[in-house]
Amino acid sequence: MSDYTMTRSNTLEQILSVLRTSSIAEERSNDDKSKFWATYKKVSDEYDDDFLKRAHGDIGIILTFVRLLLCLSMQV
Repeated sequence: MSDYTMTRSNTLEQILSVLRTSSIAEERSNDDKSKFWATYKKVSDEYDDDFLKRAHGDIGIILTFVRLLLCLSMQV
C-alpha cells in the first residue's frame, strides 16, 4: 500500500472509532423524524452546556473587573 492509502485508512479508522463512542447518535427508533429530533436534542444540549460553561467563566472575569473599577472609582 502507498503512504496515502495507509494515511487515509488510519484516518477512516479514527473517524469510525470516534463515531462508535459518540454520544450524538441515538438508536431509539427506526423513524427518521424521531432519530433526527433525538440527535438534534442531544447536540443542542451539548452545545448549550458548553456555551453556559464558557459564559459563566466570562461573567466571573467581567464581574471581577467591575468590582475592581468600582473600588478604584470610589477612592478618587
